[in-house]
Amino acid sequence: MFPMGLSDLLGYQTEQVDNFFQRVKLQFDDPSRDLMTASILSSARFDLVLGGYQITAVDQTLAKLADTLEIREITQRIIRVGKAGVLVEYTQSINFISDFLEQEQSSMFSKARKGYSKKLVFEMLKGIRVTRGKLISPSAFEIRTMELGRSSSGLSRSEVNDFCALVASAVNKQSALS
Repeated sequence: MFPMGLSDLLGYQTEQVDNFFQRVKLQFDDPSRDLMTASILSSARFDLVLGGYQITAVDQTLAKLADTLEIREITQRIIRVGKAGVLVEYTQSINFISDFLEQEQSSMFSKARKGYSKKLVFEMLKGIRVTRGKLISPSAFEIRTMELGRSSSGLSRSEVNDFCALVASAVNKQSALS
């Protein structure tokens, strides 16, 4: 299904990935099912094994599918209940993102051993801003797949991932509302 890594490098455990993507396929084949959501796809994690599937290939596929599913979910909500509810969520997200970006860098994320690189995270944040109620940001896919490195004294991966998911979701909502 995905390219295999070299036998001496870590990759995702193939059986876990294959089983997960079988459920994803069922969801995409029948949108009325509730097997998967965009947030489940975005937060999927697999065990690492020598010679497993190449991590980047799997992660990029998950990010693209998460965006596709999230746009479908947003579109369905707009059809069902109108734009008002999505607009309220979008406005709340934009306000949070704007307030968050105004903080001092040192208070944005907790420090964590084996966290993301501070330098790469703050470079990513430079590309995100809110201007006149509009989010200016890389695409949702780019936010979800941006390489943030690793650092023994870095930033909390879960906090950074949550912020990136919020920004990606706001990008998709902004696009659906346009």
